[in-house]
Amino acid sequence: YSFIRRKPIDQFVSDTGFKMVIGDVTFTNSSGPVTYTYTTADPAITFSNVPIVTAVTVDNLSNSSANVNVFITSVTTSTVTFETSAPFTGKVNFQVVSQD
Repeated sequence: YSFIRRKPIDQFVSDTGFKMVIGDVTFTNSSGPVTYTYTTADPAITFSNVPIVTAVTVDNLSNSSANVNVFITSVTTSTVTFETSAPFTGKVNFQVVSQD
């Protein structure tokens, strides 16, 4: 390797557009299922292919209850369904991305 290394830069490069929905769902002392409809964020958004979804639990109430796993149990072109490994009170933040 050379003496000076470049720091890696992660980038997404494409010649076509993509759609992204970012949001959260609330769990109140439950493990789900909680379903989110994409048109809640943007009434005009539509996916022709099933998108990719990532999710993480957030302890937004500082009650130390977000120490659970979140599972995506269903993904369609219009909804996503989340469940957790145990009941908790907090939020699940998620990202939905598709390159139609």
